[in-house]
Amino acid sequence: MEWVKKNLGFVISLAVAVVLVGVGVFYLLGTKSEADGVDAELAAKNSQLDEIIQRPVFPDSANIQLAKEEEARVGNFIKEARKHFTELAKPEGLDTAGFKSHLEATITELLQEADRAGVKLPDKGSGPSFGFTFDDQRKQLQLQASTLAPLTVQLGDIKTIAQILFDAKVPSLVSFKRAPVGTNETSGAHLLSKKITTNSALGAVTYPYEVVFQGFSPELAAVLTGLIESPDAFIVKTLNVERGNLEVTPNPAAAVPITGPANPYGMDANLARRYGINRGPAAPQVVAPTAVNRPGEVVLEEKPLRVTLGIELVKLLPQETAKPARPAPAQATN
Repeated sequence: MEWVKKNLGFVISLAVAVVLVGVGVFYLLGTKSEADGVDAELAAKNSQLDEIIQRPVFPDSANIQLAKEEEARVGNFIKEARKHFTELAKPEGLDTAGFKSHLEATITELLQEADRAGVKLPDKGSGPSFGFTFDDQRKQLQLQASTLAPLTVQLGDIKTIAQILFDAKVPSLVSFKRAPVGTNETSGAHLLSKKITTNSALGAVTYPYEVVFQGFSPELAAVLTGLIESPDAFIVKTLNVERGNLEVTPNPAAAVPITGPANPYGMDANLARRYGINRGPAAPQVVAPTAVNRPGEVVLEEKPLRVTLGIELVKLLPQETAKPARPAPAQATN
């Protein structure tokens, strides 16, 4: 103890050194464990890299060329696919007077086509003629400039749909509906709750419409065929068929002719004119034969249908100017 008292500084220094050595050993063991974990992870990454390098598909010049060819093939596919869609062409430089003139001319043309086809339009009473969803625009003296272009597009779409209905010779057109345009169109029996949507990623604009007509199954088939064969990209989203209330005979087949006046079918005047019954000399009167009930015999009598079609018309946005070519990838150096 005498020696410790005389060499107290040395003993304290020795004790501190021992503690530091212990701390160093503890730290060394801990870092060695972490280092071993890092070495194991590095070995796994090296093994994964070796596996990628040894695969048959490797980013070499041949595979880069294949990727370029695949990109060209996809580009050609997109180019061919665009041919099945019409491109959106919004008119420019329109004013209210020009649009209203175009609107009245289009409505007059559709009314004449409906009359020639024998299609009955909704009765407007003593008011103006059926406006094909544009009754409000016909009454307004001034229209919002921002709505003229989309209204013109919708007018062209409705004209196309109406002509398909007229070509199918549907006996009765009940109603048309379209998406609202502008802030002043918020409600109305001719407006849908759906909106015009634009998909910038796909480069397409979707215009929703709804049309209600009455007829029979042949007219429904003709309308669907007309939509399919149209150059425009029509998509039938909904189809609802109910019992109609037409007061006409669809097809007086197997009828017994007898002499009578010029329109003996009991048809609506427009429907009779469509089939040319009121033209030329008086046609023979037709009376349907009396049905005979026989055991096991089924007699089918087609009933008029009320059809509600929900339609969407997809149009492509104009193609952007060609993007600059991407630079070729740098060649790897050994």
